[in-house]
Amino acid sequence: MRYLLDTTVFIDVARRHPAVTKWLGSFADSPERLATSVISVAEFFTGLPPAQRAAARKYLRAFTVLPISFEDAVRAGEIRWEYRGQGVTLGLLDALQGALAERRNLTIATSNARHFPCVPTFDPRLYESRLV
Repeated sequence: MRYLLDTTVFIDVARRHPAVTKWLGSFADSPERLATSVISVAEFFTGLPPAQRAAARKYLRAFTVLPISFEDAVRAGEIRWEYRGQGVTLGLLDALQGALAERRNLTIATSNARHFPCVPTFDPRLYESRLV
C-alpha cells in the first residue's frame, strides 16, 4: 500500500506522537511508499513558527512531494459537486487532496478521515493498537 501523508501526520511528528513516529519509522526500508502533497506542505508551514522552518524544510524534502495537476483539479470539482448533492460540504483543499490520492491509488494517512470521504484513509495514531 502507498500513502499520501496529510498535514496531521506532520503535526503529530512535530508533537512527537509515539504511534505516528513508529508508523513512519516502519517505512525506513521502503520510503517510496510515502508521499505528501504541495497542499500538506503549505498547510504545515502555515502553523509553523519561523524558528522551526529550516528543519521542517529539510525533513519534508525527504518525501516525494506531489503537485496538483489539471486533472486533479477537475476531479476535485467533481467530488465537491457529488458530495454537495448529498448535503455534504467538502473544503476545496481536502477535495484536491482526495482527488490527488484517488487518481494515484493512494491511501490518505490522516487523523481527520471525515475530511476525505471519497478515498481510503488510515489513521497512523492507531498504528500501535493494530499491532496487538
